[in-house]
Amino acid sequence: MYPGAGFYGIKEIMLSYAKLPNYFPFPVAVQHGWQCIATSFESSAKPPEIWVWSERIAKDYERFYPKAKIRVVGSFFSYYMKLTVKNNCEDCCQGSICITPHSSHFARTEYSIDKYINGLSALGSEYMPITVMLYYLDMKPEIIDAYNKAGFNVVANGSLFSSDFIPNFIENVSGKRYCIYSDIGSAVFFCSDMGLDLVRLDVPSTFLNMGNIHLSEHKSADSVDQMEALLRSFGKEDYVMELGKENLLSSSEMRNMILRNYLSREFIGKIPKRMAYKALQFCGLKSTVKLE
Repeated sequence: MYPGAGFYGIKEIMLSYAKLPNYFPFPVAVQHGWQCIATSFESSAKPPEIWVWSERIAKDYERFYPKAKIRVVGSFFSYYMKLTVKNNCEDCCQGSICITPHSSHFARTEYSIDKYINGLSALGSEYMPITVMLYYLDMKPEIIDAYNKAGFNVVANGSLFSSDFIPNFIENVSGKRYCIYSDIGSAVFFCSDMGLDLVRLDVPSTFLNMGNIHLSEHKSADSVDQMEALLRSFGKEDYVMELGKENLLSSSEMRNMILRNYLSREFIGKIPKRMAYKALQFCGLKSTVKLE
């Protein structure tokens, strides 16, 4: 599977929307999260196409891949919302979901939990109760205990490879009135799309790259400044634009594009490797075939 498609149930969401079987392979790379600047991750396996959220980020991806192979289709979250037709109920909303800064497999984000707790506790009663959403890699006993002792409930949505990640996210966010955050990320855009009011805490975080070659530029001093400038200029309509909602495909359009990419030279060229890999698995042998 190409980069991004195997995360957060993206493959299953897109294939379901296209009315194709979920066991089909996904023939393109997919932008799996919001980005201030593009990274080389999606282009690393030389996919037939890269599917991205917005026109803005598509232009930046041209640094890594030919423009003709970058397609703006909107976010996978927006397709899931179209499939489920589930929206936040404004009349019964109360309390807040707090989206904390999070780490990844090859990068660590650090922030002061004490400052975060103090910032949350200083908010008025209208923001209560507050539920803290941690990324699964940050679900450590000491972090959970710190928030619990401060009176906040803690939830997570599942792992990077969980097909239930987005359904769990929506379940955890539904019924909330506010989304509290410090660092901008995918979850903030998703909360905005669900109708939550956004509240930003001024709690700085630091980013430590632990070997991810695709993040050499991400969260550098320049990119942080760029993100801050972007945030200051954002209005409600910008959050919609970043999700690419005006670029969403119809079910038949997506199905046709998926089927067309099965016939691409890039996808067909990988079939022998896939067949060899499956044969070795069937024989119980350890594969030395590298699948990108």
